[in-house]
Amino acid sequence: MALSKIAQEFAAEIRNHDWSDAPWRLDRAGHSRASDSNSKLTERALTDDEARRVKTNAMWVTAQVLGYNDPNFDVYEFAEACGVNTRNSRGGKNGGIDAGLRKDVYGRFMRPGTWKFDDEFITTATSDFYHASTDCDWFRRGYRGGELLRFPTDGEVPTQWERCGHCLPSES
Repeated sequence: MALSKIAQEFAAEIRNHDWSDAPWRLDRAGHSRASDSNSKLTERALTDDEARRVKTNAMWVTAQVLGYNDPNFDVYEFAEACGVNTRNSRGGKNGGIDAGLRKDVYGRFMRPGTWKFDDEFITTATSDFYHASTDCDWFRRGYRGGELLRFPTDGEVPTQWERCGHCLPSES
């Protein structure tokens, strides 16, 4: 899956920036110590490992917003485009890349700037009811590992599903 245009542009900026002295100076986007004049060079510079950590954090906070807004977002593709290593020591996918994002086991991203998920109703294609959350006992009893279908609480759920009377108050 190709990155969206905005994800490509964020990645290009993150990749292009010299993160080695980021804690000690404010600078324009695309800063590079290699092209600094002597008057702008800082005495301190991060080690390569420290700069990698700063770059990875910049990638994660940007990825949180992109993932929340783009249902097709691939954090590994984005991290690689940012210049962040996505492989573990054995050459496989580094699970820590995905673990740096705030999302649930179903892949739902927390709203940017919060530790909360958007309010929504959930169901599955094989269910007869929609629910307030996966915490509903009746949802758990009937859930068979199918793909979750989500509907915003301020929208309309298709009529093929009925409200769960156990986790959603009746509409008056």
